[in-house]
Amino acid sequence: MLKKIEETFAGKIWNTVFYEDKMVLEVRDESSRQVSFSALNLKTGEVLWKDYRPEKSWWLGLVGIFGNHLVLHKYSDQQKPEPLGVILINITTCEIEQKIEDWIFFSCDGNILVLYQLDESNLPIYQSLEIGLKPFQTFIPEQNQHFVRHYPDSSPHFPTIFKFLYHLINIEAQNGVDYLEVNDKIVISYYIYRGKQFQNYLLITNKEKKILLHDFIAESEGIGIDTFSMKSDTLLYVKNQNQLIGYEI
Repeated sequence: MLKKIEETFAGKIWNTVFYEDKMVLEVRDESSRQVSFSALNLKTGEVLWKDYRPEKSWWLGLVGIFGNHLVLHKYSDQQKPEPLGVILINITTCEIEQKIEDWIFFSCDGNILVLYQLDESNLPIYQSLEIGLKPFQTFIPEQNQHFVRHYPDSSPHFPTIFKFLYHLINIEAQNGVDYLEVNDKIVISYYIYRGKQFQNYLLITNKEKKILLHDFIAESEGIGIDTFSMKSDTLLYVKNQNQLIGYEI
């Protein structure tokens, strides 16, 4: 396996969005109350731009990638965390193309961005904005797209994976696992309980049970789901909340 991405960020990786081979991360630094955004090309592993702050505000969040555009929502404050505006960013140039105050994202097909706001009767009013500079190509998912399965300990599949881990590395997995079979490899994210904390590990083996990767991901008070994903033939996971790791599978 080839490690294609290993990037550390100044804060917690809070959210991610994808479109084709592009990925954007929302990173929040709770100590400085700063939110930033970074973009990567998953096919090459290249960081397109990093730690971009379109505004000096904590109240920004990802909506999605649409064609060559990133859409962010602006929010009011902690007392009333509702969308109060939209920021449109060109992913290639990392420049703000438009700020639209007081409107909320509704939909986007890559060419037309549809927004709305509520009138005095609490009924939606819509407006549309053309953002595409060239015809938008409808995204068709890869035919061999792989989906990670989460199996709680109540699942009938959990005992089989539990035995596999116990016989291979002599551990007793707790509460649930994330599982994926891709090409000739088996990927398992599991938890063990140590020192009043759950420790999360990622294990990759081939079908002959040879260990290709065994990495500590994080420590937490409970278990999570979607602890790794497959995008553009790249296995992605977040380590220690602030490091993005990607392997070509």
